[in-house]
Amino acid sequence: MTADVTSPAPITHGTKTSEVMPFHAGLEYFDCLSRLHTALAPSRYLEIGVWRGESLQRANAASIAVDPHFLIDRDITGTKPACHLFQCGSDEFFATHDPLAILGGPIDLAFLDGMHYFEYLLRDVANTERACHPRSAIVLHDCLPIDALITPRDQSEHLRRDAIVPGWWAGDVWKVPVLLRRFRPDLRMIAFDAPPTGLIVITGLDPANTSLNENYAAMVDAMMHVELADFGTRRLFDLLDPHPTALLDDPDALRAALFA
Repeated sequence: MTADVTSPAPITHGTKTSEVMPFHAGLEYFDCLSRLHTALAPSRYLEIGVWRGESLQRANAASIAVDPHFLIDRDITGTKPACHLFQCGSDEFFATHDPLAILGGPIDLAFLDGMHYFEYLLRDVANTERACHPRSAIVLHDCLPIDALITPRDQSEHLRRDAIVPGWWAGDVWKVPVLLRRFRPDLRMIAFDAPPTGLIVITGLDPANTSLNENYAAMVDAMMHVELADFGTRRLFDLLDPHPTALLDDPDALRAALFA
């Protein structure tokens, strides 16, 4: 049975009246990731969607990096004790490799920034959670776009040229936290106003919980044809209630907020 993930307000289609929100006012998301690494001090790190390596460079932990086409142009090893690169899609990685075996234990921190379709990110969250522990954190990118023009599933540049952030493509991964609110209310999610499209940190993970897999088809069916222009950008922000990134400058307060 498909859950009503859009309660209480119904979704209308074809209105295209979603409000453009103000620019995120906080620290740029790479800087936020650096502060998360400092505050959480992970020993084992997973990253999906590496591209040039800007985010991977900020990790000092033993790392797994997954990307179907690496374009790394900087030093990503740094002081890492190990850095395992897998040039493949995330579905293939999880189907053929065991992150716990590779890293010698569960993932402490993960950054998921792969293919920008929500059904892909849902699978990445489910697969990553199985390799985590109750004090792990999963970070999602692009889930708080300020402008619906950068969220279509079509990647064509002409569809985004009039956007507030021209050329940026967030895709429809904004649907993932909406679905998690409904299907996994046990998870703690803290959103941050990190430019250009926000960051969401998920904690309260349970590697034994299989509900994301069990409800996957219903979740995809519930949101596949919902557009942000119809759902409402302000409605999304009200739902996720982004925090100032200043919280990341206080490691004790951050850990208390994430793991209370």
